[in-house]
Amino acid sequence: MIEAAIQKGLQGIVITDHDSVMGGLVGRKAAKAYADFQVISGAEITSRFGHILAIGVETDIPKGLPVEETAEKIRDLGGVSIASHPYSTRVQPSLREQCLNTDGVEVFNATNSFQANVSAMSIAQTRGRPATAGSDAHWVKSVGNAGIICDDPISDIRKGRAVLFGEYTTLWNRRLFNLRQLASIVANRPLWK
Repeated sequence: MIEAAIQKGLQGIVITDHDSVMGGLVGRKAAKAYADFQVISGAEITSRFGHILAIGVETDIPKGLPVEETAEKIRDLGGVSIASHPYSTRVQPSLREQCLNTDGVEVFNATNSFQANVSAMSIAQTRGRPATAGSDAHWVKSVGNAGIICDDPISDIRKGRAVLFGEYTTLWNRRLFNLRQLASIVANRPLWK
């Protein structure tokens, strides 16, 4: 992931594995081998009503909590909470209006539908919420498809100073990723009992 990000010209990434900070901590350690590249640890927390990115945390946060409690725990750990793909139709449940209970809203997700991103952008703009963008990269081909440009992600997101960039992950790359996942599952499953 780090090498893919560097090849795309990025100077850093936030690693947010589902419900665990381990990937981000390992990534931060690995990033020390690359000059001028930063990895920020975090997690994509499964709250009771949808996913919340916990950016800048180094401790796991329990899943299944209400949105407000999840966001509060993230802030208590020094991080920033972002409503991840709040209007997604591919990930359920999705936060929808509850995204307003986080520090910011992911208004562009490279794997979301156009309409889901428009809905997220609309609520963030009308309610004055800080906006972010993300690749939602589950494999190297989608690293860096979307993100933010800033000096200090934690502070700049909270203050609405992040500059967004992004392009959609192609349907081909999403389907290829799904096929690879399926092949991995089949390869690890016995064909008979």
